[in-house]
Amino acid sequence: RTREFGVRLALGACPNSVLGLVVARGVWLSAAGVILGLGGSLAAAPLVESFLYEVQPQDPVTFLVVAVILGTVSLSAAAFPAWRASRTDPATTLRAE
Repeated sequence: RTREFGVRLALGACPNSVLGLVVARGVWLSAAGVILGLGGSLAAAPLVESFLYEVQPQDPVTFLVVAVILGTVSLSAAAFPAWRASRTDPATTLRAE
C-alpha cells in the first residue's frame, strides 16, 4: 500500500493521519481475530482438557495473557510498515513503477 500512501501524502494528507488510518484498520482486524479466537478456544477447551497439565481449560489468566500478546504483535505488525511507508517521499513513491 506504499503507492496509496504516496498518493495520499502527495494530495496533502499528513503522515500521522495516514498512519492512523492503517493502525485503526489493523486494530479492528486484530480485535475481531482475538474475539473470534477466544470464542473458538473457549468452545474447544473441553476437547483438549486431557492434554493440559496443571492448567484449567478455561483459565482466565491464560486467555488474557494470550489475547494481550496477540493484540500487541498484530498492532506492531500493522504499525511498523505503515510508519515506514508514511515517512517516505511521495514523489519517490509515485515514480517507483
